[in-house]
Amino acid sequence: MLMQITSNKVVTLRYKMSNGRGEVIENILGGPAISYIQGSGKILSALEGELDGMTHGEEKIIYLKKEDHETLDDDFRIEIVVDEVRSATDEELERGLVEQTVEDNVCGDDCIC
Repeated sequence: MLMQITSNKVVTLRYKMSNGRGEVIENILGGPAISYIQGSGKILSALEGELDGMTHGEEKIIYLKKEDHETLDDDFRIEIVVDEVRSATDEELERGLVEQTVEDNVCGDDCIC
């Protein structure tokens, strides 16, 4: 059985984010993925809520509207591809950060490092 995205899981994903005018803000669908700990507050809580329950290989399009989220200054469309879901190590949970390898830090043309 595939592990689902829940609190304290390390999630590795790629995404493409567009604003309300359809302009691409960031696109790492073809580049290196990012990793974070679900529930750590490193990404918007509304986005975390949309990712809950997803598993490895799943894709989803998420719409975040600024009138529903006071911290947003625009509407956003986010295409998500989940590359990996795993349990966080005790050290990762303590630090609130995912241990990354040098390979994880390679930045592509469309990546903002």
